[in-house]
Amino acid sequence: MQSTEQKIMVNFTIDDHPVTAPKGTLVYAAAKALEIDIPIFCYQDRMPPFGACRVCLVEVEKMAKPQTSCTLEATEGMVVRTQSKLAQEGRKSILEFLLINHPLDCPICDRGGECPLQDQVVEFGPAESRFYEEKRHFIKALPLGPVLMLDRERCIACARCVRFGDIVAGDHALEFIDRGFKTEVGTPDGGPADSKFIGNTIMICPVGALTSQVYRFQARPWDNEPTASTCTLCPVGCSFILDSRDGEIVRTRSQENRELNDIWLCDKGWFGYEFNDSQERLTTPLIRRDGALVPASWEEALSLVAAKMKAAKAAGKLAGFGGNPLTVEENYLFQKLMREGAGVNHLDHRIGMPINSKEDEGISAGMEISIGACEELSYAFLLGIDLTEEFPVIWLRLKQAINRGAKVVFLGHFSPEIGNLLAKSLAHAPGKELEVINAHLQDLPSLSMNGQKGAIFIGSQYLNTPDRAAILSELTKLQQSTPNLSLNILEGRGNSMGACLAGMRPDGGPLNEPLTHPGLNALEVLEQAASGGWDYLHVAGADPAKKFPSHLWQQFRAKLDFLVVQDLFLTDTAKDADVVLPTLSFVEKDGHFINIEGRVQKIRPGKVIPESLYSDADIFKKLAYKLNMILPMDKAFMAKLKMDFIPFERSKAINSKPSQAYQAGIKASFASALFDHGNRMQHNAHLVQLAKEPRARIHPALAKQYYLDDHEEVIVRANHNEIRAKIKLDPSVAENTVILPLGFPELAVQELGKVLYNGLPIELRKKNIISP
Repeated sequence: MQSTEQKIMVNFTIDDHPVTAPKGTLVYAAAKALEIDIPIFCYQDRMPPFGACRVCLVEVEKMAKPQTSCTLEATEGMVVRTQSKLAQEGRKSILEFLLINHPLDCPICDRGGECPLQDQVVEFGPAESRFYEEKRHFIKALPLGPVLMLDRERCIACARCVRFGDIVAGDHALEFIDRGFKTEVGTPDGGPADSKFIGNTIMICPVGALTSQVYRFQARPWDNEPTASTCTLCPVGCSFILDSRDGEIVRTRSQENRELNDIWLCDKGWFGYEFNDSQERLTTPLIRRDGALVPASWEEALSLVAAKMKAAKAAGKLAGFGGNPLTVEENYLFQKLMREGAGVNHLDHRIGMPINSKEDEGISAGMEISIGACEELSYAFLLGIDLTEEFPVIWLRLKQAINRGAKVVFLGHFSPEIGNLLAKSLAHAPGKELEVINAHLQDLPSLSMNGQKGAIFIGSQYLNTPDRAAILSELTKLQQSTPNLSLNILEGRGNSMGACLAGMRPDGGPLNEPLTHPGLNALEVLEQAASGGWDYLHVAGADPAKKFPSHLWQQFRAKLDFLVVQDLFLTDTAKDADVVLPTLSFVEKDGHFINIEGRVQKIRPGKVIPESLYSDADIFKKLAYKLNMILPMDKAFMAKLKMDFIPFERSKAINSKPSQAYQAGIKASFASALFDHGNRMQHNAHLVQLAKEPRARIHPALAKQYYLDDHEEVIVRANHNEIRAKIKLDPSVAENTVILPLGFPELAVQELGKVLYNGLPIELRKKNIISP
């Protein structure tokens, strides 16, 4: 029925302009298409019409009073006048009403210069106020958490921020409190706003009621120099704008991209740039002398690195660990330097990430639909993927499909925060993934018989298991028998896709070119130190000392002759290095980023680059020069980069049997968090405060069995190693399962094993007593 209605056209006029539009078109939208300006405050075209502010009044013939154009659907023969005296007087009255309690804060308000209320009052409002009584007063600056500032005196109760949380994000972070003259915006519990998307409410607020604590009093919009770029802080790669003043980044803003992030960002995208100006950033090369790292010149540092690399080449005991902060070009140059300059394939960018088994190497990570197309789905299965924590903007697009009636089911080791918004959310213990898939997904072919579009999103809880290959095998077979079903494998960090396609891996060159003699991955490099030392390790943008058990790293470092680290900060790995080379961040360099879809995007510098620093690409080129090499970018590779998308090539013929690795008893599952204590986050003064205390989450039934109380510290033991963690009782967690957070160095979960797979058998100890 809906598709039939969309084909019905209606004819009407707006200010004597004839208009033909689909039935159901809003008068405001039709007027906007004609470039007729109608003021709005509550209306936001990513949310259903609301009609709260009443400022968009228009006159309609045969209707007794002015109508709100943002809620009025055009009908056949309708005659609309937007500039009539009745419409203008109505708007003027509404604006005067809205200004009754609005303070004259424009000179000190961060919204000044880009404030819709300012603009509308100048164009449509009264020249002066007739209200002489005392305005209502609140505390002027009320923090609602570390990044959001609320000024209730400026609020015009348009409800955009409240409705965003309910409709777009689904987190109900803000709500209206009280009624009438006393109406104000607040949080449901009176505490900080609990949202991963609160920066969007600042963007859509039409006044200065919600502002950023990070950007507060930093600049005026006319002082800012905008640069369109790409956020690289997660694999989604949202389009955004870097605003700089006097060469320094002062804020980031979303850039509309309907195929990707639409107009939204997660809070990491909104506020995750502060680390660029941290006082702890490295500014000069460091060389180890007499056991200590001391400043050195670039010439001295690069000459030493080149000499050590050249000396180590003969034995072939060299390796390179890359990082996802590097651009595609930098990853390409790094692997080329190591392969041609050092003659080795011992390269890896997956430091601390699961490494595919040989059985499933034909199925790569990536999406088979665009992120924007998630809004068009009729049903979806989330298999072990907590979207709001790992791929947050994908959740915002999928939420729109839910708003349209799509059925979304989650299956994993715990029910996520969004579980109450889904058709079903089922928690099960690690090791039961194949059993759950067979029980809940076998009816998929019947779902797609009527042409409905469906999708499977599979993430770390299912992929980082001993049964990874068998799970992917089962899902590919299921996909083959189900029309209109996409399989979307969501894993990786930052520019993982770009690093992989650039050849920063031991088993394949650029664009998956096969290698005659594959090298060792990162874990294999460290393990081989037990049987013989290594001469040279070059680390760029990674921190392996924090990603592997300390005893394994220390054993490796003791037998490593020379360690080079390129990074922004003095990481744990850099502290162990012989040479440390400072480099640039993603807001300071030029290059490309490939997101989880395979979308190739441009990264542009948004701030003045310090003369004392080089990009990773420049460092690799300077090293190559000292090795009598030239590092040009391959023309065929660059031509591929110029495509909008690099298509994924997946084998559909793998067959794998379930693993026998699971054991009875309590099992660990490892979960990523959007806000953690990683190297970049630690240097974001505001954003790091959003990280929750790292705790081991367990079901209350398991806690009762082990006589554990909430917040009690326990010992978690595996592989003869142990860590200490505080307990959080969480009924959303599967029974006999402990959810351990990743990205928190103080918890040191890497000590539990060389490979942290979901389903790892663990023991819980209370004090010095072994629990039953």
